[in-house]
Amino acid sequence: MQMSLQLLNAASAQTRVCAVAALFALGFMAELRADPITTDWIYGKKSAARLIAAPGAVKGAYKAGVEIRLDPDALTYWRSPGETGVPPVFDFHDSENLKEATVQFPTPLRIDEAGLDAFGYRGMVTFPVDVTLADENRPAVLSVSIEYAVCAAICLPVKAKAKLELPAHPGEGAAPDEASPEEAIFAAAKAKVPQRLDAAGRDAKILIGRDRGATLPTWRVQVRPEPQTVAAVSTDPGAAQTDLFVEGQEGWYFESKKGEKPNEFLIVEVEGPKPDGLAASAGKIPVTLTLAGPRQSYEFAVDLGAIPASP
Repeated sequence: MQMSLQLLNAASAQTRVCAVAALFALGFMAELRADPITTDWIYGKKSAARLIAAPGAVKGAYKAGVEIRLDPDALTYWRSPGETGVPPVFDFHDSENLKEATVQFPTPLRIDEAGLDAFGYRGMVTFPVDVTLADENRPAVLSVSIEYAVCAAICLPVKAKAKLELPAHPGEGAAPDEASPEEAIFAAAKAKVPQRLDAAGRDAKILIGRDRGATLPTWRVQVRPEPQTVAAVSTDPGAAQTDLFVEGQEGWYFESKKGEKPNEFLIVEVEGPKPDGLAASAGKIPVTLTLAGPRQSYEFAVDLGAIPASP
């Protein structure tokens, strides 16, 4: 009887050890697969910022993001801020084992700021960052210095610095059973980045012609209608509307505004380079157009100098 109790106690002890080992192994696996890679919020004037990351689909790649959370009455700016404001600046020079960090900009909103058109964001914005390690077999440090403006009653400059340690290659690139919160944030932000189109794709979206009768150089852009389905039509009054943003090269400044017709926009050249400038002498006026839509946004290059006058 005593021997049976000893054997039973030994078996129970072994079972407890195995159970603890199994729980430890499960916890270790969970740590490897789902450990969040996120900094704390860094609080600034009427805003807060943080850096997030998640493993990419291939070895040596990470999906990162710079999140900026704004007070309800505040806004911050796009890469081309419009008639007012300054664009955000992201500096990754203090990172370690970093080959490349490419920041992308979600489609902005047109915001009335004291009668001026500002292009930017309200509420929460996440700038996706595609990260590539220099040596995929070594861990890395992703460090970013952020400078951005926050405007409410007045505009204030904000600086923040965030740093994350990135493992060399967690999970061997395999997708986890459930996406981490960081992956979900990155995916949602990536979906708001305009899709880049070539010339054929551009021409399928817009018609553009030069306005003969305008005093300043002006182009009319007509957005082609897209097929609508019942599910695609939004009745939300706060849903994004069709808009057009214009970015010129250094020395150029353009305004974009709604035309008289539905889904028509005017591009007006407000300022151009000196007549002896290379672009001016060649007759080229290269711009990037961002077409914001309620379901999808697009980005494409256009040489306005090559556009014929409208009939």
